[in-house]
Amino acid sequence: MEIKIELGNWQYNAGIVGLYEILKFSNENSVKIEENSIIFDSKELERFEENYFSYLIEKYRKSLPWYKIISYKEKIEKLLNDIEVESFEEVVTEDKIKDIDSYIKLVLKYYLKSKSIVSAYEFIKGEINPLELEKELKGINLKKNESALEKKKEIIETLNKTKKIIEYFELEDSKKYIGGKNVVYSIIKNGWNKVSFLNPQTKEKDIYRDLNNYFIEPVKQYLEEDKSKYKYNCFICDREIKKFDNDFSFLNNTGFDVARKPSHVWNFQNDVAMCPICKLVYSCIPAGFSYVHGAGLFINANVNIENLIRVNTKIKSDIYKDEKDSGIYKILSTGLRDSVKIKLNQNLQENIIKNKKYELEDIQLVRYENENYYFNILSKNMIRVVNDCEKEFDYLLNNSFLENGNRYILIDEVMKRILNNENLFSLIHRALYSKNSIKDKNYISTSSIISMLKINFEMLKGAGYMEGKEKDIIIRGRVAGRELRKKYVGKDAEHKISGIAYRILNGIKTNNTGMTMDTIINSYMYCKEQVPSIITEILRDNELHRTIGYAFVAGLLGKDYNSNENKDSEKINGEEN
Repeated sequence: MEIKIELGNWQYNAGIVGLYEILKFSNENSVKIEENSIIFDSKELERFEENYFSYLIEKYRKSLPWYKIISYKEKIEKLLNDIEVESFEEVVTEDKIKDIDSYIKLVLKYYLKSKSIVSAYEFIKGEINPLELEKELKGINLKKNESALEKKKEIIETLNKTKKIIEYFELEDSKKYIGGKNVVYSIIKNGWNKVSFLNPQTKEKDIYRDLNNYFIEPVKQYLEEDKSKYKYNCFICDREIKKFDNDFSFLNNTGFDVARKPSHVWNFQNDVAMCPICKLVYSCIPAGFSYVHGAGLFINANVNIENLIRVNTKIKSDIYKDEKDSGIYKILSTGLRDSVKIKLNQNLQENIIKNKKYELEDIQLVRYENENYYFNILSKNMIRVVNDCEKEFDYLLNNSFLENGNRYILIDEVMKRILNNENLFSLIHRALYSKNSIKDKNYISTSSIISMLKINFEMLKGAGYMEGKEKDIIIRGRVAGRELRKKYVGKDAEHKISGIAYRILNGIKTNNTGMTMDTIINSYMYCKEQVPSIITEILRDNELHRTIGYAFVAGLLGKDYNSNENKDSEKINGEEN
């Protein structure tokens, strides 16, 4: 029997992407795509629970504790082989001993006793008892003036025990159940909770059987049922349902317990429920999102289902394909969690914004952070901005600034504002202020300031400002500031530049064009130079005041252009200007 799943809300669409990915993972030809739906045969639900976990284990493989244990095998085997053919003292160096000791204490012994991993041991048919071997396993500590050769026997025994444990974790059952437990608590619980194997009161210890019993078997039964007398309808797909027993309470931050909180519904009577098929779709949300250490991203680019699937699967693939053992999974903190946002933002740009098909549509971005969902609409204007400013975004990479003891990654802050449809003036001000006041601890170039101004110019233009103006006003403003700096350096008055920059920044922040103009004019009078015509544009309106003013300050705070090295490092989009 064919099952047809059509596009719905963002959360349902995430489930559709996940369902599609799982089906394709098990059988390339198992599912077909129509404009707004996917279609597959119900026979694909056989062993679906196996494919569900296998997909997640494979996709998030290198982030799992199971993989962190088995990934050390090559080092152990090489060391044991080298010991047999080479001098022990030459092979077993102090650095290698420290590395093995760290692995045993920080990885092996820690994870072997983890409750979730311990609960998987009963399903694994191995020749060792990992808990007993863990008690015997000691680290390798060399006392002062003690050589590795003196502990040769102990070291070899430790290596062999470690190898045995790793081989146990390499068993197919270990991957299935330990890897499965890993994805339950690191991936699946981000999408849904409190039911099936995530229900603390569940009686079924086998996570595969539990998933099958709770989500898959009800679908098979539902397909066989005579639904002609069913008088209710699924809230999502409008299929007939017998009763309202399948509610939304298992979805994180979405549903509620209808038995305990009837006040959430009209007249205290719940009339919102789903069919078993939709419940299965929702169970696939963890496979539809791209998760990194608890933070997730889903792009609801629902022009049609093909675009929705392609965008999200491509982003997920790009995020994880080049990742090292300790790579991208370590760099989450806030927002989309700091450095990983660079990777996500780059993929967002490459896979959505550069695709001209999306220029006529707004795109909804859903972020899952700190157990909450956050939503942004990437508007047509913002898509155009990022598409047209590709080079400018490249200049933001590896730039950051300090403020009140906190470091801010420039591309993260810019993307945050773009996603929120905010202009960049306040960020540019903060970056320039920091550049002027904390010179030795900032990693922010003049080029990155100019790039932000160019990006901001495009944003303002799309919003109806800057009519009749071109981006060359930014370059001209920057050149004016740079040339004035050279005059001050030539007069041995470089120490005055910081104070001038402060006054101009204060004038811009308070929207006091008089203060800005007085400061700039007095600066030129000091050098007995004529004020460039671009400066007078500041008086025309607030946007020009800020745009040209910040460009001028950026040039003023730039490097001395007497050396070729500085010229190269301060080029703007390949132009020296």
